[in-house]
Amino acid sequence: MISAPMPLQMALDEFLFASQKKVPQSPSLRFYVSSVPWISAGYSFRDLAALSKSGLITKNSQVPVCRRVTGGGCVLHGRDLIFSLVARMSTDPERLGAVQSSYAKIHEGVRIALQGCGLDSKFYSSQDILPKGSDCFDFPVESDLSWKGKKIAGGAQKRSEGILLHHESVLVPPGIETKQLMRRVCRGMEQVFGIAVLDAVLDPEVYFQAEKSSKNTLFRST
Repeated sequence: MISAPMPLQMALDEFLFASQKKVPQSPSLRFYVSSVPWISAGYSFRDLAALSKSGLITKNSQVPVCRRVTGGGCVLHGRDLIFSLVARMSTDPERLGAVQSSYAKIHEGVRIALQGCGLDSKFYSSQDILPKGSDCFDFPVESDLSWKGKKIAGGAQKRSEGILLHHESVLVPPGIETKQLMRRVCRGMEQVFGIAVLDAVLDPEVYFQAEKSSKNTLFRST
């Protein structure tokens, strides 16, 4: 699990996404945290005018903002566990092929993880009244997860050339260790997707390349 500023984290995920396009590889499941508070904004936020529509950004004017290549709204990071999944959809077309099914399956893995930590989370459904807005955790969507009446986990995706990149943010509840939650998520993903999650270390060259491009993800600094 890597702790680093969000522009570098986003650049690392984009690098893994681009690498999967070039050469078929095993799916990657990468866990990380933001070293200091950052806000990430989905790809639809293209300028400062768009950012101004986010209440989260307005309330946290001193927090820097970076772009995500995935969709969705604005997310405040610093107290959450984040993971990215990069995979060829052809490796599991039934579970990863469609946006709705992949989103629901990934969140099923997270739900199992939270359950393993003693938390009874629930899915938001299409039957719920879910108003739309710019801030991810204030405006849940179908298949996001709630705990004690508030959203606890949500994600965003990008798809291109048969490759899926999923970003997930899970708020870490009081009394739960981040590493404990990470291990539970691994087990949950294994159960849902019928896979074995193996430890791996990123090539140092990946960090070097991502560091050079991380400035491209910076949206607003302080």
